[in-house]
Amino acid sequence: MRKFDDLWHTRQRLHLLEQSKYLRYVFNDHLMIAVIFLFGALAYWYSQQLRLITQPLWWAQLLVAAVLLISLTLGHLATLLRPADQIFLLPAEKEMQRYLVRARRYSLLLPLFVLIAVVGVLTPFALRATRLTGINWGLTLVGLLILKDIQLWLQLLQLFDFSGRQKQQLVALFWGIAVVGLLLSVYGYAWLLVLLALGLDILLMAQAKKLLSAQRLVWRAAIAKENRRQEVINRFYNLFVDVPGISSSVHRRKWLDPVTKLLAGRQNNAFRFLFSRTFMRRSEYSNIWLRFCIVGLVLIFAVKQPLVLLIIVLLFLFLTGYQLLPLYRHFDHNALIAIFPTTTATKQAAFIQVMTRVLAVEWVIDNVAVLISLGVNLWSVAIVLVSLALLVLLLRLYLPLRLKQRQKGIK
Repeated sequence: MRKFDDLWHTRQRLHLLEQSKYLRYVFNDHLMIAVIFLFGALAYWYSQQLRLITQPLWWAQLLVAAVLLISLTLGHLATLLRPADQIFLLPAEKEMQRYLVRARRYSLLLPLFVLIAVVGVLTPFALRATRLTGINWGLTLVGLLILKDIQLWLQLLQLFDFSGRQKQQLVALFWGIAVVGLLLSVYGYAWLLVLLALGLDILLMAQAKKLLSAQRLVWRAAIAKENRRQEVINRFYNLFVDVPGISSSVHRRKWLDPVTKLLAGRQNNAFRFLFSRTFMRRSEYSNIWLRFCIVGLVLIFAVKQPLVLLIIVLLFLFLTGYQLLPLYRHFDHNALIAIFPTTTATKQAAFIQVMTRVLAVEWVIDNVAVLISLGVNLWSVAIVLVSLALLVLLLRLYLPLRLKQRQKGIK
């Protein structure tokens, strides 16, 4: 048993070190400043919307229950298993129970924090737009946390060799209790949610040791689930820094050739063509731009506060330009690029020309959405002009300065 305790502590420590290494690139200065402004703008919009609610809304309970139910899907069991474990740890399979229970306990920390944050954000709306009391809302949070504990027990049990029918019945029972319990909770019967969830949780904990010791661990499925979980996290990190073993997909996208020609222009410029083709075909670049456009459109039509919309448009333009900067160094490790009869200045100019077209399209999309959402008035015109000024500063001052810094090796 002691060896498995040491094994879990060692892997947990290495896992946390690896996460901290990547997180320092994710939470860089630029992103943190942008996030602070974005959350500040959304908080201001949220507070303004709450002031408009003067009486309970009939759909508020359903919305709160839906958000809480969706929040339960966040967070999965982190076993930290590796492919070689099915060979080297197979003789000690009976002792893996202690390791997996510790893994389940560790996996519970982040989801509990997320659920508390979600409930904290929903609290002003729930208490103002519904007839819920503070005690009932507090019991809802307790029931939600117990449901998450149950869900991680079920994810642990699914790693063992139970029949598929048993697993489906347990999952169906859990989601049935979650849906019914949350609906009862938001309509004032949170104590029923707590009783139902607590009863199932106690039953699972009492039976878990017996069930786990009597069944065989399905190594291949457990390792495959852990690999998928880590791949999702690493792909997120890969948006900010190169992660070993993660390669983005490349798509031909022949139907976008006319768009590539528009980005590359008619001049015989090798780097303009390469940057344009890479942007259209590589998912780590085109998907970033597409996500910012889609999320920006959703926020523009959802938020009606002009000042908040201005901050959102400016932030999304800046973040798009910042996140696409790695495109400039995409070909640095290609030896054939060295024989191109071009200079660094030509390469920088080509990159800025491509970025001008990419960001200009996003600027047009965002501002057309602003004009549709707010109508033609003083605020919408101000958003168009201020965002255009930011776009010019971004392309004329910020990007050239960042490219010079990257050329000198400055992060």
